[in-house]
Parts: sequence; structure tokens; C-alpha cells
Amino acid sequence: MATIQKTHVVVIFVLIIQIVLSQVETTIASDVDVNWSTLKSQVKITNRLGDGSTLSLHCKSVDDDLGLQVLAQHSSWSFRFRPSILGSTKFSCHFTWPRRSEHFDIYDDFRDGVQRGIPCIYCFWDITRDGPCRFNDATDAFDICYYWNGQPKE
Repeated sequence: MATIQKTHVVVIFVLIIQIVLSQVETTIASDVDVNWSTLKSQVKITNRLGDGSTLSLHCKSVDDDLGLQVLAQHSSWSFRFRPSILGSTKFSCHFTWPRRSEHFDIYDDFRDGVQRGIPCIYCFWDITRDGPCRFNDATDAFDICYYWNGQPKE
């Protein structure tokens, strides 16, 4: 009896995963590979402080420390990763420039992942003094902006 119940649980779990993956495929643009074994997101960070200041940043997740990066004005740095199928991927960055130090979650599955219906496969960010702004494919502009505390700007 217990073996039959375990088998049913496994079958139900596999069906749920298939349903979730089929829904994800319909929310991602057709030119993006939605195979979970090869799907990668890219985060690109550009220094847009505006006064010639150098931007230092240090990004990491629970599993990966990406090290210290130093960006001159208008310079960029990027990294690629595979988001967790569990929806738990988060990369946090510490940004510093003269007389300022800020933190921001540059990628957060809850905010940027495929579960939200507007996945951030290519997450391009401009870092300004007022906060980070993400590129919006729909408007072709960096208009998805946040305060340094993580709250979205309206």
C-alpha cells in the first residue's frame, strides 16, 4: 500500500513540473531557449553615475562570489548564470563610489524570474546616484527604476 502511494506522489510531482514548464514556455519570447538545462540569464551593469566617478561593485549569491569589479564612467561588466528551477536565485551587489555605499539585489527570482510573467533573461542595469534602472524591452528604455532600498519608483 505504501509503495503505491509513493508512486502516485512521484507521478503527481512529475505532472506538476510538466505543467509549470509548459506555462513558462508560453510566457517567454519564442527566440529564447526555454530548455531548463541550458537556459541562462545575463546581468549587465553599467556605470551611469554621471560625474566621471568610478563605480566599485561586488556581487554574490549564496553559491557564487563574483569578486570586486571596478567600472569607469559608461563602462559595463556582465555575468551569466542559470536560475534555479526552484525560483530561489538571488544576486546581491554592494556598490561604492566616492562618499557613498549602497546595496541592491541585482537579480531576484521573485522580482525578475519567469514566474512573474516578465522574465529578465537579459537584465541590463544602469547604476545612477538615485538608484538602479533596468532596461525595459517594451519601452526600449531604462525605465524600470528602484530606490536603493529596493522599492520600485513610480
